[in-house]
Amino acid sequence: MELINKLADPNVVSTLSAGDKFSGGLMVAVIGMTITFLALVFLWFAINVMSNALGVTKKEKPKVAAAAAAAAPVASAPKEDDAELVAVITAAIAASLGKSTSELVVNKITRLPDAMPAWARHGLSDQFTQR
Repeated sequence: MELINKLADPNVVSTLSAGDKFSGGLMVAVIGMTITFLALVFLWFAINVMSNALGVTKKEKPKVAAAAAAAAPVASAPKEDDAELVAVITAAIAASLGKSTSELVVNKITRLPDAMPAWARHGLSDQFTQR
């Protein structure tokens, strides 16, 4: 700490050796990083206390399986030439739900319109072709 006090006086700094200047600078850097780390820990603790006091909880992400299950039961019969596609999609839905294919009935599979803008589709195709 005596070295840090010496660094505070500009007249004394010019008389210090390079090693003393380096070690003093290193001590100042470590003290600064320690203070910053402790301030961040304090902020993290304060945010956690406030979120618990206000009753704010983390929102859970919706599961993909629920969306797949909601899309499966639609009323209509599939075409005969799409039987293999229906079987594959039924197996995928059953696997994601953890059920057997005999417990599911897929009546109709409808392709949804592509909501992706043209620039995003182009970027996606570029990524696939570069692999």
